[in-house]
Amino acid sequence: MAIQREYLSPNEIGEYLGISPFTIRRYIKLGELKAVKLLGSFRVHKNDLQAFLKAHEVNPAEEALESDDETEPIPAQPSPLPAPPPSVAGMPEIPMPQNPPKRPRGRPRKAPLSM
Repeated sequence: MAIQREYLSPNEIGEYLGISPFTIRRYIKLGELKAVKLLGSFRVHKNDLQAFLKAHEVNPAEEALESDDETEPIPAQPSPLPAPPPSVAGMPEIPMPQNPPKRPRGRPRKAPLSM
């Protein structure tokens, strides 16, 4: 006769759900998944896991409605940059300054000693 365990570790839950145990620990630390800590390791009761999964259940019809809301067009906003000045015939083209060469970062290397 096998003993049915009431508490599961984050590793067991992660393997069962197909996600990382670190994700389970994150839910525990955020307070979304109720757990107990015994000798430095977390344990989650089966009923708490079922309640957590039920709370995060998604209805496909609601999911379709949410995706429709996200596709609404975003109104165009004016550019924060000023408009370029109009070009005038006969004016010489002013060259834009180039970025100066970058200096090497960090400590300079020591020159090798000559023998």
